Order: sequence, then structure tokens, then C-alpha cells
Amino acid sequence: MALVLFARVGRAYISVPTARIIFMISGAAALVLNLFSFQKDKHSNPSFNLIFWVGSVVLFGGLVMQFFNLPYNQYVVIAGLAITGISFFLSPTLITGKSDDSDILDNPKDHS
Repeated sequence: MALVLFARVGRAYISVPTARIIFMISGAAALVLNLFSFQKDKHSNPSFNLIFWVGSVVLFGGLVMQFFNLPYNQYVVIAGLAITGISFFLSPTLITGKSDDSDILDNPKDHS
């Protein structure tokens, strides 16, 4: 759908209005399912998943604004991309103050 909407490829197979509707419905469904998996994830810090999820919602809102030609849609898309990008570069040690080295095989902390 994104290729039809943004690159204008495949317009002979599916119309742009139909692609917009499918894009918005599938994107909203993906965000809802991501929220459910975010609440069940026990292996990572929930604050980082929350930052990623908020960025995804802002980005999706900006894309919907772009479809309806609303003003300031580019700023909302850029803000969503920035929030999502920041979530990838945040380290868990910044918030908790302790590192998780449990996956290191020769961790000297495990040897007594």
C-alpha cells in the first residue's frame, strides 16, 4: 500500500483511495496489536517500548494528516520519526543506572 501511495507504483492494480483506506485500517490494527504485545513484554524495560509506541502513534497520525491534506502534517511526521528514532538509541542504563550483562558467557560477576 505504501508503494501505491507514496511512490505511485502499482496504480494499475489498485486505486489510490482504496490503498489509503487499506493503509489506514492496517496501520491502526498494527498499532493496537503492538500495544497488546507492549503490555505483555517482560524482557525489556517498558519505558523504552512506551517511547517507541508513542512515536509510532505520532507518525501514524502524521501520515493520516498527510492523506487528508491537513496543515503541519510534515512536522508531525518528522516528530514521530524523531521520537521513534530516539527510542532506538536510548540505553537502559540511562534510566536504571545498572547494566544487564546476564547474556555474557564469561561474566566475572557470576563467578564467586
